Amino acid sequence: MINSIGAFFFLLGLFIGYKWRPLRLVDTIIKINFLQSIAVDDDRVKKIIKLSNVIFIIGIIGIIVSFMLMGFMPMFASDPFLAKFFKGQYQAPYQRVAFLYRTSRQMVELFIPLMVLEIFLKPKFKNIALVLIAIILIAVSLNRGAIAGGALVAIAIAVGLKKKNMPFWTFLILVFITYGAGSAIYYIVLQFSGDSEIGKLGTGDNIFEAIAYGAPDILDQLGFLSAYIKSGSHLTYGLTFVGGLIPFNFPWNPAIYTLTILNDINDVSEIASGGLRLPVSIWGYVSFGWLGVAVVPFISAFFTGYITKKVKTVLQNISADKNGYVTFFMAYFMYSNIAMIFTNFLYLSIYMLPAFIIYYLLIKYSNNTIKLN
Repeated sequence: MINSIGAFFFLLGLFIGYKWRPLRLVDTIIKINFLQSIAVDDDRVKKIIKLSNVIFIIGIIGIIVSFMLMGFMPMFASDPFLAKFFKGQYQAPYQRVAFLYRTSRQMVELFIPLMVLEIFLKPKFKNIALVLIAIILIAVSLNRGAIAGGALVAIAIAVGLKKKNMPFWTFLILVFITYGAGSAIYYIVLQFSGDSEIGKLGTGDNIFEAIAYGAPDILDQLGFLSAYIKSGSHLTYGLTFVGGLIPFNFPWNPAIYTLTILNDINDVSEIASGGLRLPVSIWGYVSFGWLGVAVVPFISAFFTGYITKKVKTVLQNISADKNGYVTFFMAYFMYSNIAMIFTNFLYLSIYMLPAFIIYYLLIKYSNNTIKLN
């Protein structure tokens, strides 16, 4: 019932937002004019690529330094599951380098799509080597989604600009296979390594069970709602929306809050989990009751519809060339990171800050406002 009502108001908000007149605050923050200018400005495109390469390399160095300072890599730790989430004995060394590690990871993951697009345009050994190093560093951190996610985004951009049926359907099949393999990655690693610690990651008895284990969202949601009702159904009044702005185990951080409710404990430092993926309707329910089930999805979808329309106006006339690739990438960058404060306001986080800084650095540098020596 919660998800059905939430879905109805989400669709309503999506439609109204798409039809809405200009919103000056939103337009000022997401900088649609900047995106429009990239498609017709070769010099600006070159500067964006140059600065992006510098940031990408700094990010790779930052991850390597972080692993050295922590003294472990999650994949090769004695307990990979705890190490992946930096819990238990891995929490203290992680906290010493948390800002460096998270920022560096974000710098790398943000620009993998653009690096792959550069390879599509003009293969260079340097770019291929950098992308491979980045993927290896992400893989040893055991973060499945980011391993192939950047490459898939790049392929999606290239396929989208080609506007041909065969590449489109081939890409959909590739996505299906990639996400299936991603969900079963621990099972696949176990078959080759025989590592009993990897086997603790919920791999199942066969690859199909492993895929199901990889995305247990519905069971998690039912378990959370049951625990929430049992705990007294106390409303959060939106505190979890801003709880992620305070780092580490702040009780109103969405991830910490879901684990606390689900496990009926106050200290989640020993629980090897990054929290539950709850739909916007359930967040509305725990925040403001049944009113929230309608209002929170509506607001999220309203901004989604509005910003989608803005992005569409930029993308519908670009070409499958360097300017088109970079314009599409920057539109994706903006939509996935900057627009999040409107479309996904339920998960405001301190870790969103680097993306904002990078976005506005790209704008300033491409406008010749700042120099890169």
